[in-house]
Formats: sequence, structure tokens, C-alpha cells
Amino acid sequence: MDFKFKEMSPVDNYELTKKYNLKEFLYPNIHTDFELYGMHLRSVKESWMYPEHEHAKYEINIVLDGCQLFNVNGTHYTQNAGDIMFLKPGDVHSSSGKKGAGTFSYFCLHFHIDDKLFLPYIDLDSNNHYYHASSGFSRHVRPYLDRLIETCKTANLSLIEKMQIHSILFELLGVLASLFSKYKGDSDKATDRCAELAYKIADQIDKMVRQPCSDNENILKIEDIASELKISLSYCNKVFKSVYNMSPRQYLSFKKLNESKNLLANKEYSIEQISIMTGYYDVAHFSRQFKRWTGLTPSQYRKGNIYRPMKR
Repeated sequence: MDFKFKEMSPVDNYELTKKYNLKEFLYPNIHTDFELYGMHLRSVKESWMYPEHEHAKYEINIVLDGCQLFNVNGTHYTQNAGDIMFLKPGDVHSSSGKKGAGTFSYFCLHFHIDDKLFLPYIDLDSNNHYYHASSGFSRHVRPYLDRLIETCKTANLSLIEKMQIHSILFELLGVLASLFSKYKGDSDKATDRCAELAYKIADQIDKMVRQPCSDNENILKIEDIASELKISLSYCNKVFKSVYNMSPRQYLSFKKLNESKNLLANKEYSIEQISIMTGYYDVAHFSRQFKRWTGLTPSQYRKGNIYRPMKR
């Protein structure tokens, strides 16, 4: 944060006060992008069916009563009361009622959060999507979902009530980060210094997502980031991977892909506009890259926002 002083030139605020300090505790600055989508509480018939699809959001789904069948990336789960599904961006999934089980109720929410903060705790390659009602995960997460469920029953939320929802969601995110951190194990945890350095690298890479660059230019820009932080490129890659479980270049591709998916879901922008917004020199280059990532062209992805016919 920049300070403007009336009678002196700009200086670092911490340096200005340092000579007077006996003791101080500084908390790092935080800038967080968080968005909540499609939070809903629903009771449905046994014949309920939601087709196979994917999106660039995290999703939490809990069955409150009855039984739901859930399919994630080709793996089938039977979700009973209290069981929780946690989905990551890009997970292909579908759901339906179970024949003969009758009606059921469920609660679902989708969220997007600044990847710099959440990704260090998430293993994107993990196949852990299902958490039984009696699991430690469900027992820790359920109280926050119950509080959110109660808010869903309120027809017209006041501004204060909406702020309270945000408060619950951030408490929930803290619990999720803590739980996933435990699952990764001590051997996988990076030191605080490595985590802080990786965060700085990620912060610089985030600024590159919408900058026009070829693949070779992106590599050079990552070299510039390492140079600016006074570390070698190899150490930059090593530290970043220890925290994010991917290289800086892979992280940039991950960010560009998610940004592309989010923009393609908004029919307001043409594919040519999106190619420019995500830093590609021409739409053909963007289309080739998107197909390499997803197996689909941008127009195929957009056509039904990636709803695929159910496999029988």
C-alpha cells in the first residue's frame, strides 16, 4: 500500500517506523478473489438426472436425505445422507437418483478462489472425491454446510446476512485447507520460506495470464521473475513445484485454461475476443492450444458449456 506524505518524499512505511519499534508483529498483505456460484438446496424425484458436464469451479455436494448416484471422471459413487462430494475444476461429473430409493434432498455450492491461496493445499491429481458421513472430513465440514443451508431457506437476504454468508464460506475454506494439508502429510509440506517465495512467483505469473505472449516469451518471462527475485531458474522451478505440485509454466497453462473456460461460459464474448483476453496473438493459436488442453475446440466446448450425453 502506498502512502503519500505531505512534507516528505515517498518511503517504505515499515522502514519509516522501524527505528521506533520495541516489538512488532506484521501480517502479510492479502488480496483474495473469491466468487460463489449456484448455491442451492433442492429436493428431487427419484427420476432426477443431471447430465455429464464439467466446469472451472470447485464444487461441494452433500446429500441430506435419501440416496444419489454420482459419477466423477468415470468412477461411480453411491451418496447417502451425510456423504459429501468435493470436486475440483475440470472434474467431469454427473448425478442421478437411485432406482427404487425414492426422493432425495441435497445441497450444492460452487466457488472460485484465487488459485495462489488454495492450490498449495489441493492435489489436482488426487482421486479423492467422496467422503463418507462418518469420515473426519465430513464431520469437520458438515457444521459449516448446515449454517449455509439455513441461509438458503431465507427468501430475501439482507446485506448483513450476505456478509455473514461470506464469513461462513471463509471459515469453511480455512477448514478445507487445514484438512487437505493434513492429508498431504508432513513430508509434502513446504517450509514457510518456500511457501512465501512460491506465492510471490505465482503472483507474478497471474499477471501474465492476459498478457500477449508466445510460449517462448512465457519461458523468458518466468526467467525474468526468477531474476527479479534473485534466484536461479532451476531453484525457481524447484521451490514452486514443492508448494504447487506443478512447474511455473504448468501453473500458467492451468490459469489460462480456467480463465478460458470461464470466459467461454459467458456468451457475451466472441471466441476471437477471448483469445485476445487470454493473451494469444490470434484465434487459431488459441483454438489449437485449447484443443491440446481439453480435446475440444473452443466452439465445441461453448456449444453446450461442455454438457456431454450420458454414457449407458
